[in-house]
Amino acid sequence: EKTSVAGLTAWNSLACSAAIAAINVTLRDRLWEQANAKGNYFISQLKELAAEFPQIYKEITGMGLLIGQHFHTPEIGYRVAAGLFKRGVLVSGTLTNAHTVRFEPPLVITFTQIDEVLNRLKDTLDDLSRSL
Repeated sequence: EKTSVAGLTAWNSLACSAAIAAINVTLRDRLWEQANAKGNYFISQLKELAAEFPQIYKEITGMGLLIGQHFHTPEIGYRVAAGLFKRGVLVSGTLTNAHTVRFEPPLVITFTQIDEVLNRLKDTLDDLSRSL
């Protein structure tokens, strides 16, 4: 089945309109500033948790809302990720192991939602620390 040039032009126009709308919202709402403020808050709270659980964490790194949790072993990282999944929090692993597990929330995450993620993480870390 052939697609007409007119059909492709309509799709291209739609894609361009969506891109322009996304750029306008990014500029209007200054989303980069929100990512910075929310990321700084999230990272500072994670560093406090990491200090409370030095047997679990090696370090916390990140910029904006791309945040890495670095663990002493991949097994610990896997157990943290599994505990978070069990509590309804999705995290991202790295290519081949769970030595580093990332938080990658959307820009629209609220500070209240970040606090809820931190509460669920604390609960996970409490459970894990009892079995180490």
